[in-house]
Amino acid sequence: MSTKPSKIFEFMLLMGKLKSTQRTGWVRRGVKHPESVADHMYRMAAMSMTIEPHSGLSKDKCIKLALVHDMAESITGDLTPHDGVSKEEKHRREAASMRHIEGLVGGDSGLEIYNLWLVSGNNF
Repeated sequence: MSTKPSKIFEFMLLMGKLKSTQRTGWVRRGVKHPESVADHMYRMAAMSMTIEPHSGLSKDKCIKLALVHDMAESITGDLTPHDGVSKEEKHRREAASMRHIEGLVGGDSGLEIYNLWLVSGNNF
């Protein structure tokens, strides 16, 4: 079964929000022109492209992890320890956000996104 175009559109709108979601740590430190979450994800994906074949790492998986690891922040915002949210609550919010994203994308691709998020270290 394929995902409805309206759900893919909602997914893309969420991902677009990451372009204007500034990294909280940068803002707190008064950095001029703080990096957005999307900037950070893109830079990590670009850095992953430099992985050499003989490194023992999967370049493709690293690129995917870089693109997925902060997707939840399109819903939760960029939560840091200074926000007064416990690790457990942050994880709960991000897991719920990623389940929502999984549902928007649907199918094997949605499940892959969720599972990559789990692998990325956002699960404690």
